[in-house]
Amino acid sequence: MSFDERVLDEAALLARRDRYRLLWHLATAGAQVRRATGLRADYGVDRLGGDPPRALLVVSDAPPSAALRLVTRLSCESAPALAWHGVELPRWAGAPDAMLIGSIDGRHPRLAALAEQGARRGMAMAVVAPAGSQVAAAAGRAPVHELPPDLNPRAARWAVLTPMLQALDALGLASIPSGLLDRVADALDETAEACRPDSDSFTNAAKALAIEFAEARPLIVGAGPLASVAARATADALQLSAGTPAVAVSLPDGVGRAGALLRGTGTGDSDDFFRDRAEDVGADRPRMVVIGDDGDPEDPALGLRSGAQVQLDEVAARRAAAALHRLAAELGLRSSTVEVPQGPALVRFAAAAAFGEFTAAYLAFGLGLDPGAPRPAELAH
Repeated sequence: MSFDERVLDEAALLARRDRYRLLWHLATAGAQVRRATGLRADYGVDRLGGDPPRALLVVSDAPPSAALRLVTRLSCESAPALAWHGVELPRWAGAPDAMLIGSIDGRHPRLAALAEQGARRGMAMAVVAPAGSQVAAAAGRAPVHELPPDLNPRAARWAVLTPMLQALDALGLASIPSGLLDRVADALDETAEACRPDSDSFTNAAKALAIEFAEARPLIVGAGPLASVAARATADALQLSAGTPAVAVSLPDGVGRAGALLRGTGTGDSDDFFRDRAEDVGADRPRMVVIGDDGDPEDPALGLRSGAQVQLDEVAARRAAAALHRLAAELGLRSSTVEVPQGPALVRFAAAAAFGEFTAAYLAFGLGLDPGAPRPAELAH
């Protein structure tokens, strides 16, 4: 499939490709956060206050889901957290436990059944779903955040994620005050402005990266826990929007895997050690992007952590990222870092994941695809 770079710089042509206005919907992410923060009282999530639960189950109808990964990662330091994909609750789940359900369309019978089971077992529960939907009705007396009816499923991450984060805060599993969510909304707005469709590919980093990904194999590396979630989210977006076989790797543990992927370019004569690798071209040639190696590992805004956490989550991960950048340079491969605003890890996650969504959309449009169009699973409802 050939890539038409002209699409990205001709506003009229890009608008024709974007029939479902996905780029506009992606740009509303900050507004989605602000809407949810403004509706917290109506949500009633503060009724969940009390002792933290023994364990947390997180359920969604949109796998692969960055929301599932982010929520479980944020809560796991306070209580065991599990992304649950079964049609029945585990036998051990009961009144001492909690469950969060996020449903974009509210029609999934599995989620409705889990909500009914959670209500019967007396679990602390919060539900995010459209008003009047099957899933919302199954929540019983649990707090329900009602989603607006005009969401595009490909651009609804923060509409679903924000009330789930509010529930984490109410349950005492993670500190996510409204001020932090305001900073997340600001970061999402800044990313949308930087990636806006009417800017050219020379100044729009998402467009420029999409052009490079059209000629290479994306390798998305996350340096740190939330950065690794953002890396997975970006790889998912590239796969789902553009059909690109992107790979996500988490550092520091995945440094060996990432290094092997960089070395195994599959180009040229392997016996010709002195060849100019910069001349190797083709889709098998990796293009590495690193998320999370842009800040100071000792930044107090990252929160209070033990020495072991600092070494693993920040110092070791960023040292591994530096080694991968050096390896890429030695192999004549392009590598770069996603630029995000300084601040708390959640703010940086939001900016990096949003940048990945815009990049994936631009790659899809250049390939002649419409990433905002309904998918077979949605049309089946």
